[in-house]
Amino acid sequence: MALAALIVITTGCIAWSLWIRRVTWSCRWEVAATLNVALQGAAILLMSPLASETIGQWLYGLTGTWNLEDYIGHDCYIVAASAIVYNALGRLQDDHSLQTTFKTYVERPATLCVPLLLLAFSLGNGAAIYRPDFFQVPTDFWLSIYWLMLCAMLIYLLGYGARALLILRKDPRSRIIADVYLIASVSGIVACAVRITTACVPAFAEWESGKAVWFFACVCGAVFAMAAAHSWRIKTKWFSQVPR
Repeated sequence: MALAALIVITTGCIAWSLWIRRVTWSCRWEVAATLNVALQGAAILLMSPLASETIGQWLYGLTGTWNLEDYIGHDCYIVAASAIVYNALGRLQDDHSLQTTFKTYVERPATLCVPLLLLAFSLGNGAAIYRPDFFQVPTDFWLSIYWLMLCAMLIYLLGYGARALLILRKDPRSRIIADVYLIASVSGIVACAVRITTACVPAFAEWESGKAVWFFACVCGAVFAMAAAHSWRIKTKWFSQVPR
């Protein structure tokens, strides 16, 4: 019940943010922030027990592979974290430098990670043992490798974005939003660190049972969503005050 409430609250924050930012899909410098919010919402929904009991069962019938919806959700997280980096870098670099930096340090490693994750997922307990909550699937060698690769990639991407946010916060106009984005990034990093620990220490995994990972992942998604909505409201308010 607590997990269901946490998911509902988080998806509610994300839905509200997407409604506030609904016109930003056609705005080049805002679409990355909106994409981040949308993909985090998709990831949380795909990882939820409800998705496992519905979409997961359907995907198993098609592929014979359990928990495939969770793998897709994790891929959404990688793209969402990449969008965070793009959004931050876009405020620090010109277009050419942005494209070069993003392709070298974000796009290539993230693209390489996705098929490697699928390989580790397919070879281990992730694809063989069903649990409504994927965090409760017992880890074997390959599933541990899966969690290590996924969480290491997310920590890298969130950390890269956080470094750019630390530069942005030096501008007084961007400081508040940058600070809130940093809080969300740290929450995501903590969720990944806990998941790595549970993958390496089975006794801790049995005690933690996914609760802390869910909490920090949902905090990450909700805070990013609220910050993105607030940022866009500030900008639209400023636009409305500009004399025509």
